[in-house]
Amino acid sequence: MKKYMDKLKSNIRINKNLFVFLVVIVAVGVASGSIFVTVLNDSDKIMVSDYLNSFLNNLNSNNLNYNGTLINTLIFTLGLAILIWILGISVIGFALILLFLFIKAFSLGFSVASIIINFNFKGILIALAYVVPHHIINLMIYLLISSYALVLSYRLISSFTKKKNFNFKGIFNRYLFIIGFSLIILLFSVLYEVYLAPSLINMIVNILT
Repeated sequence: MKKYMDKLKSNIRINKNLFVFLVVIVAVGVASGSIFVTVLNDSDKIMVSDYLNSFLNNLNSNNLNYNGTLINTLIFTLGLAILIWILGISVIGFALILLFLFIKAFSLGFSVASIIINFNFKGILIALAYVVPHHIINLMIYLLISSYALVLSYRLISSFTKKKNFNFKGIFNRYLFIIGFSLIILLFSVLYEVYLAPSLINMIVNILT
C-alpha cells in the first residue's frame, strides 16, 4: 500500500503558488455567485424558489429519475474535467481554464446561497448536505487538473513564443495519470451525488419539518 501511495505522491506534485492562485479564483467565484442571488429581481427569485421547492417535493415523493440524472451528471462533471484537461494541451487554454473554473465556483455559490436564502436555518443544513462531500471533492479535483493544465499550457505557449524546448513526453505521461486518477475520483463522487445525497437531503428536510 505504501508503495502505491508513494507512487501517487510522486505523480501528483502541485505548484503551490499556482494552486493558491486557483483557490483564490474559486473563492471569488463562490462569493460572486452568492452575492448574485441577492440582486436577482423578484420574478427570478420566485423562479429559483419554485425550482427548489419542486426538487424537494420530488425528493419527498421519491419521484426522481436516477438514471437520467446519473447520465446528465456524468456528462457535466466528467465532461468539465476532460475539457479542462484538453485545454491544457492547447495554446489557447490558459484563459479558458480560469473562466471555466470561475463559472463552476460561481454556480456552486449561487446554488448554496439560493438554498440558504429560501429555507433559512433549515437551508444551512440542506446546503451542507448538498455540498459535502461531493462538491468539495469535485472542486479539489478541478483545481488539481487546472493546476497541471495551466502549467502545461504555459509551457506550450513558451515553446512557441520563446522557442524553448521541454520534455513533452515526460510531462504528458504524468498529465495522463492526472486525468485518469481524477476521472476515477469524480466517478465515485457522481455516484454519491446521484444515489446518496438526495436521501440525506430528504432525511434532513423530514427531520426539520
